[in-house]
Amino acid sequence: MIQAVIFDMDGVLLDSEPLHDKVNLEILRNYGIEADKSVTNPFIGRTSEALWSAMIEQFQLPESPDILIARQWDLVISYLPDSGIKESEGLSELLENLAGKGIRTAVASSSRIGFIRAVFDHLKLWTRMESFTGGDEVEHGKPAPDIYLKSVEKIGVPPRNCLAVEDSTAGVLSAKAAGMFTVGYHNPTSDGQDVSAADRTVGSLREISGIIDELSRAGAVD
Repeated sequence: MIQAVIFDMDGVLLDSEPLHDKVNLEILRNYGIEADKSVTNPFIGRTSEALWSAMIEQFQLPESPDILIARQWDLVISYLPDSGIKESEGLSELLENLAGKGIRTAVASSSRIGFIRAVFDHLKLWTRMESFTGGDEVEHGKPAPDIYLKSVEKIGVPPRNCLAVEDSTAGVLSAKAAGMFTVGYHNPTSDGQDVSAADRTVGSLREISGIIDELSRAGAVD
């Protein structure tokens, strides 16, 4: 049975992908590069190291990845409080439903710990999530399974008893590689992300409670 739901953060708990686009493209403009989000979209769900290493190579940026990564997260954290970004529709309802069933909840995000903490402040998630794991806590980012394995290690639930919620291609592959039942969430601003490898796909977080009930009745996860 499902004992825990592990959520990706960006694009799942809140529609923050446009904020990341804004920051990443702003950084590129500071180096005289006029790009659009089609340049950065392939890195949705992946680590900052992967993004900026690729940008340095593609545009010959005169900086190290560490400098660009620090700049990225400083800007994203500073912009979040006044961004007007709200939690994803149906999230509170889903979390209440899971709590009522005794199902534990955690976050496994490619974002850095500092930004995860800022999101927890912004959405008041501290009492609604048991733990979080950030991309800077693991050696290999999504699509490798490391971050999901680290997340379940923290809460002590076997991967086979976890359901993961992801909106990115890399995230779905990561959760599947970790051995979790995986739900692909179609977030309209996560452009071009293929979540078809997920066990199920949804257009609303509200649908997840029904999937868990269905799995419980069918005994599909033990």
